[in-house]
Amino acid sequence: MDVLVDALVRVDRSGDAAEIAAAFETITETPALIATLDEYWRYERALDDVALPLRTGKAGLLATAIAASHHNGRIRELAVTRLLARPRPETLPFLLLRMTDWASPVSDLARAGVVRLLHEDPAVYLRPAAETMLHLGRRRRGGFGVRQLYAAAYDAPVAVLEQLMCSVSSVVSNSAVSNSVVSSSVVSNSAVPNSVVSNSAVPRFAFEVRTRRGDLELDELIRLALTNPDKGIRARAGEAVARDAVWTGRVDVLRKLATCRHGEVRISALTGLARLGHWEEIVGLLDDRSTLIRALARDAARRTGVDAVAWYRSAVSDANPSLGAIAGLAESGRAEDGQRLYPLLSHPMARVRAQAVGALRILDAVPVDSVRPMVEDPSRRVVRAALKALKTRA
Repeated sequence: MDVLVDALVRVDRSGDAAEIAAAFETITETPALIATLDEYWRYERALDDVALPLRTGKAGLLATAIAASHHNGRIRELAVTRLLARPRPETLPFLLLRMTDWASPVSDLARAGVVRLLHEDPAVYLRPAAETMLHLGRRRRGGFGVRQLYAAAYDAPVAVLEQLMCSVSSVVSNSAVSNSVVSSSVVSNSAVPNSVVSNSAVPRFAFEVRTRRGDLELDELIRLALTNPDKGIRARAGEAVARDAVWTGRVDVLRKLATCRHGEVRISALTGLARLGHWEEIVGLLDDRSTLIRALARDAARRTGVDAVAWYRSAVSDANPSLGAIAGLAESGRAEDGQRLYPLLSHPMARVRAQAVGALRILDAVPVDSVRPMVEDPSRRVVRAALKALKTRA
């Protein structure tokens, strides 16, 4: 970390705009990374050499930003003052960190400045604020920043929130971080650990704000439910669409969502169909891959006079039973039904063998002598299922 600080100071003194921009991008790559650096610099006193140029006014923007993590509160306050005098999007994460500062002169100054930036220019500052502030909200004194973030978002143009909803997950590795500033040697492979960065909180935040503002029309909610890459947004959009469709009797919309490949969307649509009394359309999903949908289908079977257990018993006797049928029998059958699954332990398809072992474990009907040799199965999936089943019989 000391080497990292020295490299950042050298880049700052060089005045090279491209190198400085690359350095900012590196150390603010993820909220978790900059928070970790802030904590280290604060306690290890790695920034003592940065204090003098800051006091004399010779520190550049990069050195001023990292000085905001200095262990001395007066230095942090001076750094925040300088950053607010020349506000830039790349320095915002450093100001957000200081909003959670334990020294009130520092936190009050940072809070007042950030609130002004968010409300005066949300198109520039809302996104970098969201990425960092939602992470820092877990910290003590982090709640104020999150509340201000929501307040600014409620007043932001729709286009800004649409951009926030386009955030995707990314992966940051040692090589990716180090290569971004190779020439300045800002970060070496040993300086920053591998990390997987998920930005799902940002689009979910934007979706929540747009939902509360009433910005999302039914067609857009349907599109989000069917195509959005984030599971949480798909689920919430699907729930909103299904609720609206039930209120308005739009069976066609529910049927459209019911064909979606995502289980979290389908269950909302099928629940809506159930509320409208279309049980017969749900009974045919007794062997669905989703546990929740199978349970809903069994309820539909009960209401329509279909014997779900008998259906499962027949289905698992097929040459190639579906995994949902095997799981359904385990969920609704009895221990004596385990014998119907014994032939599947030698099925040519590994996923069927594994599912059968798992079902026998749930039914408490594991044939130990037959399952024990399966720990040497060529499929790891089968081996894991066999070991788990044998543990229950130990």
